[in-house]
Amino acid sequence: MRILNLSNFYPPQTLGGYEQWCEEVSDGLRGRGHEVFVVTSRYSSDRQQRPGPAWIHRQLHLEMELDSRRNALRFFTSRRANERENLSLLRTLVSELVPDCALIWGMWNLHRSLPVLAEGLLPNRVAYYVGDYWPTLPSQYELYWQGPARNRLAGLFKRPLRAAARRIMARDVRPTLEFRHAMFPTAFVRDELARRGLHAGRSQVVHGAIETSRYARLDSQRHERVGQTLRFLCVGRLTADKGIHTAVEALGRLVQDHRVTRVSMTIVGSGDRGYEERLKDLARRLGVDQYVLFLPARPKATMPDLYREFDILLFTSIWPEPFGRVLVEAMASQLAVVGSATGGAAEILADGENALVYRPGDADDLARQILRLIDRPALRQELACAARRDACARFDSQRMTTAIEDFLRRMVADARAGDQGRPTSGSRH
Repeated sequence: MRILNLSNFYPPQTLGGYEQWCEEVSDGLRGRGHEVFVVTSRYSSDRQQRPGPAWIHRQLHLEMELDSRRNALRFFTSRRANERENLSLLRTLVSELVPDCALIWGMWNLHRSLPVLAEGLLPNRVAYYVGDYWPTLPSQYELYWQGPARNRLAGLFKRPLRAAARRIMARDVRPTLEFRHAMFPTAFVRDELARRGLHAGRSQVVHGAIETSRYARLDSQRHERVGQTLRFLCVGRLTADKGIHTAVEALGRLVQDHRVTRVSMTIVGSGDRGYEERLKDLARRLGVDQYVLFLPARPKATMPDLYREFDILLFTSIWPEPFGRVLVEAMASQLAVVGSATGGAAEILADGENALVYRPGDADDLARQILRLIDRPALRQELACAARRDACARFDSQRMTTAIEDFLRRMVADARAGDQGRPTSGSRH
């Protein structure tokens, strides 16, 4: 097949696991002989040291530039022109590449008219892999004009323009997507989007995945470190909804209330600087700052080696995670996991089987579960081994690629059958 992938970002430009799925599946499909093309934003493409392959087209304008002070001005001067340029590019690529189908990935901060155009150009041949809640979110400019200014100076510029911008947006017609064919990384995402009003025609749960072979190299010494410091790891974007403060609070309970001292916690991630400072202040107030190390976000290629340095992953998310890629990476790396089974994570974690589960946001419950692993090293090893088996059996990217490949084949075959059965203009009825 000739497959056109449409995504807001594409590695090395990523915001999270969604874009990594797009890359891994694209590479997997190309490895199976399919012709794959990627159309994505030009975000940070100027930072690449060398040009990418010709089948990756980094030419789309984002709806609103990230971290730009000129977005208010762009709304009035270039928003419509950028959208027209995006649509023209997509029309040209579909005409030149003649894809059998299109696969839509993350559309956050891209004009919604792009997938609508794809549905029109390739009727019944557009599928969606919906890995987050973008179909139900407002546009970035809606959020921008609703939100407060970052500072007083920005407010002096933004406030007078807000009313005019809102009048313009009130006249905009929100594009309606057909969603005739859709895949979801978890049943939770499918059901949550249905609750929000998004109902796909043909839908299927295709679990998110990772390249487990990169993580599942056994370290025979990991669980023989009797009497040594037990190493905890937290990985993720540093924002309050990720709940890492719960892990710091639980560490405080362990050290202050239970006199556990042979422990350390490493927090790996970047994001909200204010939240990071809040975490550091919390560690100081709880008297555990000497036990906590903060490291910036790591490139994907370095993550397998990072996981092998630790014993237990603490997954502390408070918000309903669509999936939980970090969970699967740690499980494949044979770490024991203590996690909050929020959202799609509940389809990964099985309490007492491949992990221990605690109530989201409950530091006392998290500390209690960690103590079980401290007191029972055999349980820690048993859960870690089961986690590795589960990750490799259920969440490997080859399985994900196969399921998506089969879904696209059926969609294209059905569309061709429909084309053959449709009467031509000269047919008699």
